[in-house]
Amino acid sequence: MAWAAKQQSSSSASNGLMHLPSQNSILLSALTPRLGSEKLREPTELKVSDFDDVVYKLFVPPEAPNLITLHVGLRSWSTLKSNGGQAALDENFPGCETQPEEGFDLAIVVNADSLPKGPWGSTGEACATQMADIKTLLVGSPFAEAFKVLEGGGFTSGVTTIDLHAPTKDGGGKAYIVPKDDRVTVVFSVDFQDETDKAITRIFLQEFVEAQRSVNNCPPAAFSRGHEPPLEVQSVPNIVEEGIAGFVSFTLFKNHVSTKPKKLQAISLLVNFLTYLQYHVKATKTYMHMRMRNKVNGLLQVLSRAKQESSEVKEKKTFQGKSFQRS
Repeated sequence: MAWAAKQQSSSSASNGLMHLPSQNSILLSALTPRLGSEKLREPTELKVSDFDDVVYKLFVPPEAPNLITLHVGLRSWSTLKSNGGQAALDENFPGCETQPEEGFDLAIVVNADSLPKGPWGSTGEACATQMADIKTLLVGSPFAEAFKVLEGGGFTSGVTTIDLHAPTKDGGGKAYIVPKDDRVTVVFSVDFQDETDKAITRIFLQEFVEAQRSVNNCPPAAFSRGHEPPLEVQSVPNIVEEGIAGFVSFTLFKNHVSTKPKKLQAISLLVNFLTYLQYHVKATKTYMHMRMRNKVNGLLQVLSRAKQESSEVKEKKTFQGKSFQRS
């Protein structure tokens, strides 16, 4: 756990406390000693919840402590599976897929003494990092497929819809991917249960549109309210969601994904965008509450110093207890 905290701290510091690490820190702290140089061989059973309604179960049996099984539960795995998810799983963990337990959508088993060969490298630490980041790998597979269309210059008019997390009573929680021959447009429908969160969210989303004016070569961003979906997704059935916070869209061109590091960073940022937004909305509310509490404390101090002394003349008495007044 200390190792994971150190990694998370360094990641947050390097990113200016703006982005949460894409890897699940609890999984990473459990996997690194078993797959890394420590070669820890002891049984464990660990259940973890992550953002976007993702759940994990890490299981190492006592009779075979070198076999590490990771069960994963995702929303709309069937959509992800047919849009690059299965291919990404086979490429990164060849021959590792196994039968998942009830309540989970997929599972992989890794032999710590004989690691699979994937594009992430050949070290145990790299394998542990990739397993801890499996949500980005699988949820990001439709984005990767869309970028392949962009790189190849092909054309498709289809719209891929992904359920990222459970919707509110008004909707939200979806991502729409629209690949074209020269661009890929990603539209997020965003909503929160609390009305205050919705108001703060609208300010944040509008700020994305304003910020692009001062950032060179950034993907163009656009914001619209729930009753005005972007043109790229107006053909999607039931796209109009009146009560949600709004839609935000990002348009990526070839120069944004021209290299592998750029592509991986773009996929990671898009997959974790709603988490990033939720983090800042909650942080903003916390900051506002702290400012209000400090302001109230300051006002109370001013009021306590402003108390006036009583204007009544106190009765004076002699040593014997008799009252007198000055003439």
